[in-house]
Amino acid sequence: MERPGRKPTASTLANVRAVGAILDEDRHATVRQIATEVNISTGSIHKLLHNDMNLSKKAPKFVPRILTKDQKKQRVTVYRENLKSCEDPLFLWSIIMGDESWFSILELEQKQQSLQWVSKDDLQPKKALRSRQAKKTMMEVFFDDQGIIHLEFLPPRMTVTAQVYCGILSQLCEAIQRKHPVLWKENSYCLLHDNVPGHKANKTVTRMMETDIHIVNHPPYSPDLAPADFWFFPLLKSKIWGKILGSVAELQDALMIKIQYIPSHLFSECVHKTLPDRWRKCIAMKGEYFEGDHIIPGPDSELLESSSDSEED
Repeated sequence: MERPGRKPTASTLANVRAVGAILDEDRHATVRQIATEVNISTGSIHKLLHNDMNLSKKAPKFVPRILTKDQKKQRVTVYRENLKSCEDPLFLWSIIMGDESWFSILELEQKQQSLQWVSKDDLQPKKALRSRQAKKTMMEVFFDDQGIIHLEFLPPRMTVTAQVYCGILSQLCEAIQRKHPVLWKENSYCLLHDNVPGHKANKTVTRMMETDIHIVNHPPYSPDLAPADFWFFPLLKSKIWGKILGSVAELQDALMIKIQYIPSHLFSECVHKTLPDRWRKCIAMKGEYFEGDHIIPGPDSELLESSSDSEED
């Protein structure tokens, strides 16, 4: 007769080491594969992984680029400087965000609508997925904490080259002069845009110097810190997703209607709260992309800076 006492457990140091060795070789190993190799039950492996080793299985997230150490360091440096600039209460008020994005017509068709008569012996008809995005339009937009300053749709098949962007900047200057005469008169506005070729070409830089446009520093490969990319464009695309539109003109009209109904407080929240919060998160992550990660930024940039320096040392 067996003596009463604690039941045998699979949570032994030997099993933990054995499972750890398997995962070192293959991070994609399944619970069943691990259980077979270690020769214990799948239930025991599951408990060991989650309770003893504090592991969970997560799918990798897509990021714009695998950043190098120097690129991550540059992101931290730039956003420390931007947070330092926030000590001036007028800094965020003076920023004008600019960017461009493609919007596509999704030619959605319900399954019942797509049915067609074919011979019973024929194979099922096929339809290319690419046809769903055959029609599209590019939007160029500039906004601040109060709302849209300038917006335009580029002609079909036109992209944002240096020459095109210089023309857009001229229209932006006219819009600023008309909508924000004080900012224009005092030349106290600054532009935050990304580093696509049309934005950083010599011709564009010369044009901005001629019109005295100040630039907010923004490192390359950082759409997660560009307000149009992380807020404005996704918001618009979510509002028109799944709508059946027959032409580019209908798509543009639908976008303009949706933009008119974006509350002004969302623009203010994006500029004054979300943007600096994302700068802090980027610093807390040592320059890594942080979308989807649970990050609690430190109370101030100086604390984050000192912790980052100690990490690098």
